[in-house]
Amino acid sequence: MIIKTIKNNINSILKKEFYKNNITKKDIEFCLLESIQKNRSFLLTHDDYALTYKEQNKFDDFIYKLSQGMPLAYVLGNQYFYKYKYIVDQNVLIPRNETEILIPKILDYGDKIYKKKKRLTLIDLGAGSGCIGLSVAKERKNWEIILTEKYAGALKILKRNYDNFKLNNCHIILSDWLKAFNTNMADIIVSNPPYISRKSDFVENSVKNFEPITALYSKNMGFYDIEKIILGSRRVLKKDGLLFLENGYNQSNRVIRYLQENSYEDINTILDYNNINRFTLSRNTKNG
Repeated sequence: MIIKTIKNNINSILKKEFYKNNITKKDIEFCLLESIQKNRSFLLTHDDYALTYKEQNKFDDFIYKLSQGMPLAYVLGNQYFYKYKYIVDQNVLIPRNETEILIPKILDYGDKIYKKKKRLTLIDLGAGSGCIGLSVAKERKNWEIILTEKYAGALKILKRNYDNFKLNNCHIILSDWLKAFNTNMADIIVSNPPYISRKSDFVENSVKNFEPITALYSKNMGFYDIEKIILGSRRVLKKDGLLFLENGYNQSNRVIRYLQENSYEDINTILDYNNINRFTLSRNTKNG
């Protein structure tokens, strides 16, 4: 193995035709930062730094995985979401920047509930890495946050992130959506469920080949889990409790109709960064 400097590593990879279509300079820099455990300013001011044998070996492994099409988050084993760093692997969906849009919305609506009731219970359904629920728990230490997951692989990652955050206001429950919960117990339920149809032609290869199918695909043209959550949330949410759902780019109208059919009101859609109706917020009007 040839040990190279930071500058030589970057230049040698960018020159290789094999890598050009798959790897950007930014990707290379992230891999270097993770390999040498330094900050970005070090990378920019010490391009003559020679990697150790261990660092070079780690970096080469990262680049090989990237060249095979693996998403950067899985290569590095982590992903930033909102203000925080989350452990990820192929058992959990990679947290998306667009999902961050939900956090300030949840905090804003939740603050109004907490101000009135002096308490708040939020359930993050199918939490995966825990990026939604744990981010909210970090921001609001007085709220009770419940993280649910039903898959063993995802549960291991969720527990690792939970342990890293060292929070006293949240806990994990093993549950198939809302089966483990009592009636009228939650003020807010939030979920980014699987909502892609298996017949969809609009799934990128990096997603299709590496991310967990249990977090991506749903039956009934992608609506099976969304509709199951809407029905279950009507029972578990308190009267006037709020449901936040992430949905597919073309699913908003059907989600709204199903909410209306099941006694939800004040239904609003929230746009993502591409001005797509990506999230649906609604208020439960039923008691159980």
